Amino acid sequence: MMIPWLNFSKRKRKKSNVSVFPEYKGPPAPPNRFPIKPGYKWDGVDRSNGFERKYFEKNSSMKASEEEAYLWSVQDM
Repeated sequence: MMIPWLNFSKRKRKKSNVSVFPEYKGPPAPPNRFPIKPGYKWDGVDRSNGFERKYFEKNSSMKASEEEAYLWSVQDM
């Protein structure tokens, strides 16, 4: 004879992967320093003074100049 509460405790509970917060469905948002997707916390509109754009431009120009310097250094090998 089985105990009724034992059957209840053995049942597996289903976990739902449904997002509680709304998802952004507009055009792709500009990149940002933090991995924040548009949606619950941010609507994807860039309201800054241009610092993020300058930040990304500076990083890309530094990487390009480093790569160019490396190519210069190994050109005659």
